[in-house]
Amino acid sequence: MKTMKGRIVEIEKYQSRATYIKQRIKGYDQYKYDNYPGGNGTYVTGGEYLGTVLEVKVFIYDINCCKTFDVYDDVLSLAGKKKISSQLLATIESHKGDKVDVYTDDGRTLILMRAFY
Repeated sequence: MKTMKGRIVEIEKYQSRATYIKQRIKGYDQYKYDNYPGGNGTYVTGGEYLGTVLEVKVFIYDINCCKTFDVYDDVLSLAGKKKISSQLLATIESHKGDKVDVYTDDGRTLILMRAFY
């Protein structure tokens, strides 16, 4: 396992969603989509919730580039919570700019999680 040094440059939490769009609806068929948002032949027919993402962008000094990690599930399990509250998010975001250790093993990259809670 190789250890590399890095610095947290950005922390972002958002909800990941997918939207289903129906396009190329001809004028004579557009009445069927009156109940859907859209117009001019393009309508939103549905969507789906894909989950919450907590992305941490780390600049790794040894390879001179940034890597982004989704740490949402890891933070929940380490903190023993079901969801990330605004207070926990503020605590996590307060670590922006902190130095962290990044571990790599057979192409898999791990970030030292104790810096986030």
